[in-house]
Amino acid sequence: MSKEPLQVHVSKTENAILKSSAEITEAISKHPDCNTYMPLSAGIESTAALIYAVRDPNLKPFCVHWYEQRYGLFADAMAFYTQKQAEYFDLPYGNDKSMLSMLPYTKDVPIIVSGLSSFMSMCLAQPGGIKFKWFMMGANAEDDMRMRLQFREYRKIMATYASDVLDGSGVDLQKVIEDIPQVLNPLDFLTKSEMYALIIREEPGLLDTIWSCITPTGTLKNKQGKITGYVPCGTCYKCAELEQAKKTAADAVFRYQEGIKYFSTILKDLK
Repeated sequence: MSKEPLQVHVSKTENAILKSSAEITEAISKHPDCNTYMPLSAGIESTAALIYAVRDPNLKPFCVHWYEQRYGLFADAMAFYTQKQAEYFDLPYGNDKSMLSMLPYTKDVPIIVSGLSSFMSMCLAQPGGIKFKWFMMGANAEDDMRMRLQFREYRKIMATYASDVLDGSGVDLQKVIEDIPQVLNPLDFLTKSEMYALIIREEPGLLDTIWSCITPTGTLKNKQGKITGYVPCGTCYKCAELEQAKKTAADAVFRYQEGIKYFSTILKDLK
């Protein structure tokens, strides 16, 4: 009995959202001082990491979104809101995509493979002369440790390539200093809800740009037909995670003797 053919869900709104190669090149040329590779997904963790990168005077972020066209509206929503986040801080932004992702895959490719290949290419090729010194990672205290551990291997691959050697015993220290970014995960001691609380307190204007739903039900448009947002399903596990984080943050108790309001009060003040 023959199997049903695999369906590839192609985005219908891609061209209205993604940056062209010319636009990305222009953004790079205008920001030669960028030293931080800032991957964005519009989730709570990467949003919190973005705030940190903006506040740290030593970091000059270049925002990047790893776009997977086969995920359809989910991919479009992330591209839309990550671009909004970059615009919020007036930061350079680019999207990266591979047409290979349009093949009829039967298994998901983990971000440690698909996204990190983009990162390695950017660092080794140094577009516009940019030398990335830092890679910002957004992960919470409860996340899987695998990506953090596997990152060592990617940096080693880059270091051995830059040093033109076969293993780590011959790595050129100066090449590592000059060409191999260090990984920053400065908020990894916070839970998802604690990160949401941080966003509420530090940059409440970003709350409307947070996105996590993997099965959006549609788009919001203005009278001119321009997309102004996406509609979350409200039922998938990522929507449930976000709502739980919101509730936990809203219920968090900050003592008045510390001079800080309850989060629930802060949320009311924002409305």
